[in-house]
Amino acid sequence: MPALTTTTELADRLLGMRIVLLARELDDDVAADVCARLLLLATEDPRRDITLQVLSPGGSPVAAMAVHDTIRTLATDVVTVAAGSLAGPVPFVVASGTPAKRFALPHAALLPSDDDGTGQVRGARPGDVRVRADHLAERRREIATLTERYCGGPIPEGSRDRWLTAADAVSLGLVDHLKGADS
Repeated sequence: MPALTTTTELADRLLGMRIVLLARELDDDVAADVCARLLLLATEDPRRDITLQVLSPGGSPVAAMAVHDTIRTLATDVVTVAAGSLAGPVPFVVASGTPAKRFALPHAALLPSDDDGTGQVRGARPGDVRVRADHLAERRREIATLTERYCGGPIPEGSRDRWLTAADAVSLGLVDHLKGADS
């Protein structure tokens, strides 16, 4: 097997195996790339599952909602796999996968917080702060409501103040299973 020399080659190889990798901070450009890949795979074969492997540290609630809406409108099942440390709206992206097909790797950590994963609202100019803040607040409310729906109930308040283990994420309903758990 030849060595893969670029990130693009790796992503293309994974795409051939119906795997989409979300491995950077989730912004509008990353969301557009993820959505495009999901749509391409769903069009190629709507009967075969797509796997979305997520190891993003955080990002924009607006970008997260774009990925969510794409996942939820596909006729194809989307298997989501949490890996690494996921914060901000990114655990919501994992929770938006097909029910019973949402996973966390054994050492995944999820922080379903109300910020972008960094504690900041990014990209705002002084004149836009209120408009952007209102928009982001509405997205956060939508994410909280949908997360509760996907998890079967509200996430306990204390869970938003600490990193959850993969096992905690299963018990709260953010994911359905641990994948590849070792002793």
